Amino acid sequence: MASQETTSAIDVATLGIEVPNADVSVTIGPQFLQLFSEQLYKSPNKTFEELISNSWDAKATSIHVGFSPNLRSNDAIVWVLDNGESMDVDGFKLLWSVAHSTKAHRKSERPLIGKFGIGKLATYVLAHQLTYICKSGDGVIRAVTMDYRNIGGDPAALHIEPLPLPVRVLTESDLNAFLAGLGGEDKIGQALDALNDTEDWDEYQEFGGSVPPKPVPSGTWTLALLTDLKPLGREMQQGRIRRMLRTSLPLGGNVSIVFNDEPLKSSKLDTPVEESWVIGSQELGITHVTLKSDDKENEAIPVVAHSFPYPHVTIEGLGEVTGMVSLYRDSISKPKSDAKGASNGFFVNIMGRVVNFEDPYFGLSNLNHSAWAKFRAAVRVDGLNGSLAVNREAVLESRELEIAQAFLKELFNLARTTHDKAKKAAWPDAGEVLTETWGTVPLEPLQRTIEDGLNSQSLPSFVLGSEDEPTKEQVDSWDTVESPADVISGVTFELLDSETNLVVYDIATRRIIINESHPFAREYASTHELRLLLRDSSVVELLSRAYMIQMGVDEATLGQVDLHRDQLYRLVARLRRRSGAQIAELLEEAAIHSKDKALEQILGDALESLGFVVERLGGSNNPEGVARAPITKRGVGKKASYAVTYDAKSSINKKVKTGNVGVAGLVRHRNDHSAQFTLVVGPEFESGALTTECTQHKVTPMRARDLGTLVVLNATKGPMDLERLKDVFSLYDPDDVHEFVEGLTREAISLEHLSYTDLFTALHEIGFDEPDMLTTPVIAKAIRDQTGNKEFPTKKDVYAVLHGMSILAPNMVRVQGDNVFLGARPDKLRDAILAQLGKIPSQLASDLTGII
Repeated sequence: MASQETTSAIDVATLGIEVPNADVSVTIGPQFLQLFSEQLYKSPNKTFEELISNSWDAKATSIHVGFSPNLRSNDAIVWVLDNGESMDVDGFKLLWSVAHSTKAHRKSERPLIGKFGIGKLATYVLAHQLTYICKSGDGVIRAVTMDYRNIGGDPAALHIEPLPLPVRVLTESDLNAFLAGLGGEDKIGQALDALNDTEDWDEYQEFGGSVPPKPVPSGTWTLALLTDLKPLGREMQQGRIRRMLRTSLPLGGNVSIVFNDEPLKSSKLDTPVEESWVIGSQELGITHVTLKSDDKENEAIPVVAHSFPYPHVTIEGLGEVTGMVSLYRDSISKPKSDAKGASNGFFVNIMGRVVNFEDPYFGLSNLNHSAWAKFRAAVRVDGLNGSLAVNREAVLESRELEIAQAFLKELFNLARTTHDKAKKAAWPDAGEVLTETWGTVPLEPLQRTIEDGLNSQSLPSFVLGSEDEPTKEQVDSWDTVESPADVISGVTFELLDSETNLVVYDIATRRIIINESHPFAREYASTHELRLLLRDSSVVELLSRAYMIQMGVDEATLGQVDLHRDQLYRLVARLRRRSGAQIAELLEEAAIHSKDKALEQILGDALESLGFVVERLGGSNNPEGVARAPITKRGVGKKASYAVTYDAKSSINKKVKTGNVGVAGLVRHRNDHSAQFTLVVGPEFESGALTTECTQHKVTPMRARDLGTLVVLNATKGPMDLERLKDVFSLYDPDDVHEFVEGLTREAISLEHLSYTDLFTALHEIGFDEPDMLTTPVIAKAIRDQTGNKEFPTKKDVYAVLHGMSILAPNMVRVQGDNVFLGARPDKLRDAILAQLGKIPSQLASDLTGII
């Protein structure tokens, strides 16, 4: 149950006795708050974490966090209570001295997270009031309230005249009255009683050395209370903050957090340890380290293990080293953990303080990445103290540093060797594969990746619908997964958006889906054998992507790899595809060929170039193919796409006879394949009876020249609107079809269009050294700058022209969203486009005067 909402809260300023001459004040101006708060912290959830960081830096071992159930209530509160070092009057003075911080001079057994003394200012974006109630080492309870609304004056001022903050001394009765005034159950009072409970304290110490005793009740505590929440504070998401804190907890028993009455356990501690070694144990097996030299012989330095008074090793020139090396079964490389030290890598502790949080490699390189994501070494090396930089944040070059790095590399090599042996042993041999008894080893990374994505509300890019937060359907489906074997229920081919990746994973159905609309699938899945090959390779690809995430490859890097791979797929597919000009030319030639087969092939190419997803069929009792328009659903009750069965009818006499069309058979094809429309293409059609039959059976006859016009129009004016083109399939007279195509042409001519000259000039100005990616906004701006027209072209105009170029020169241009991939210099591309335009049949070119 969450903490309480206020009912008739008591103002702390009315309680207790004011401390005379406390001299606690604030000089922060409005502009300072703006710069260091609203500009520094964009997420309310991340902002709240700063309060937890303050507790950590105060060496708290117990932290309690409470939220009102409804943060949008006017009397909602948020509070953080800890048993760390607290503040007296002098502490309050330092608290609000923003430019001054004593943290860099404090000796602490844990890394200090906060910097510059500005952590408390994060609260400025969350609430109007921040109250600190503190019981310091002298046993006195004091309170001070900061109301940010009292900071006035010039909005642009960085500092103001000192604003006094009264400090009040409270008795236990005053405190109880204040807490009771918060209403509901006394959650804060209960947290105060449980603050120093050490019943479940974990004495485990990663860095070795002597075993620490249970914490002695400190007697000090600090309560930070946010009241009168601002709009951003009301947007805090308790579920996300809970997950964030759970993920951020450090390894070991250094601190416990209770969130809305629920003790949080570090998610890292849920990760099983595959193998671990205590530095100083005989199992470590490291007897020496080697210092390598380019100009003299390598130097071997002895490493001696000791078990008394606690496990440690001594290294000549470095001294005593203690700690623990752990190799986890799964990756522990998590960005959120890096902020508080719970992650992978080396953690080098010098005199009780970890010094390398910015460099988990500790200056080493060429470490095996797959083992690195599961590796953690917590090592205390006080012998490096003399090499610490003045700011104690880095270790200077020295012989001691070289020895330490050599020892750390030996520790990693030990873990890596163990990791590689276990990895090889886990995979099946040939006999196990044949008997299908090898289990589900490859599926575990996918299972963990999906679970991590659901927990963080951020799904990996290979998941269908990853741009949105997980849906209830996805979460409910995943709740039924009990083992890796449940992760994949099947592998299917489906028609998705043509811009979607070739292979995706659907959490709701737990299927791997191969996108039939993807150009690569259209080109390389024409036979049963090819589909099986594509299916198997797609499964390998998706499982490999999941494995990369588990090995620590960040989502941004993986996204770039995915984009590059997808473009390669599309490029390879386009290498087999004819250009738009070739299609238009071949349409007219094939239409008067003696056999329908030639027209059948080029007809499928033409429909593909218009944007249809084409399934080529042919043979007896089948149409030549089915063309599907992948249109996004718009509005309730509207179909997202439509399908057209198509047939080719060539004639050496340049006119198809009515009897040769076979309208009844075309209708049967449409019904057999659940299509909505039927298209038949020929050089010309007999008039009269054919029009009557086509009207009666709803068959659209189209001349090859009109289809060629559409192809060239698409190649020169940008992508064809398939929803608009749908209207042509409700026309049943070839003359009406011709008029429809002419209408589209006139409409295209009337629109302002981008000239090739302006486009190539802009590409030349931007520059081209090698095949690379540009974006349509960048190209559009370059053209606007060179023409002086601030309104034209837009990125949509640039996309239209480049999309057409990708049809005219598919091997040189590829457009996907805002991304433009050029495979040749602008001058070479221009020559190729002009050559393709020159191949357009003269009759079509005259029909499209004004466009080409």
